[in-house]
Amino acid sequence: MNLRLSSVKALDGYKLRDRQQILTLALEALSAPKKVMLRVAKLAVLTPFFIALAYFEGWALLPVLLAAGLSYPLLTTPIEILFAKQTFEQAIEQFKSEQT
Repeated sequence: MNLRLSSVKALDGYKLRDRQQILTLALEALSAPKKVMLRVAKLAVLTPFFIALAYFEGWALLPVLLAAGLSYPLLTTPIEILFAKQTFEQAIEQFKSEQT
């Protein structure tokens, strides 16, 4: 399973910013039901994490919120890559056409 954009074979040879743009294009190309499923999957992963935040109060919440903000992309990017796999080729073609 590809957990990082750098491990996606279809994106070999592209810079990090280009890979991120291609991922964005691939996610935009998903059908409406797939987009809903992606959001539900992300919500399912994040809900327990944010429920745990309810146990912190006052200043103790600040470092926990900072950690939550920093870990958000680490938790959601692999799910986005998994859903976008099927539309990477289309997104690469669109990216190439926008570059010229």
